[in-house]
Amino acid sequence: MTEDWRSGGFGIYVHWPFCLAKCPYCDFNSHVRSRIDEARWRRALVGQVAAAARQVPGRRVDTIFFGGGTPSLMPPETVAAVIAAVR
Repeated sequence: MTEDWRSGGFGIYVHWPFCLAKCPYCDFNSHVRSRIDEARWRRALVGQVAAAARQVPGRRVDTIFFGGGTPSLMPPETVAAVIAAVR
């Protein structure tokens, strides 16, 4: 390995724990909810990105993984806010 791992890029994982239905085989942290405070979740996710950035100054994020739950249910505004926070 030619690059020092402490200064190289890394990936982050963003968890959206909500689903339309709970699959019987699923062991992931996921929940079925009729209402979600999406603005609150967006603020929390952006806040977590900011907190993580303070712990690794100067490091670059190469990849953002969105998982869940059902990450495709994440509102586009939330996805955009997370990506903007990473930049």
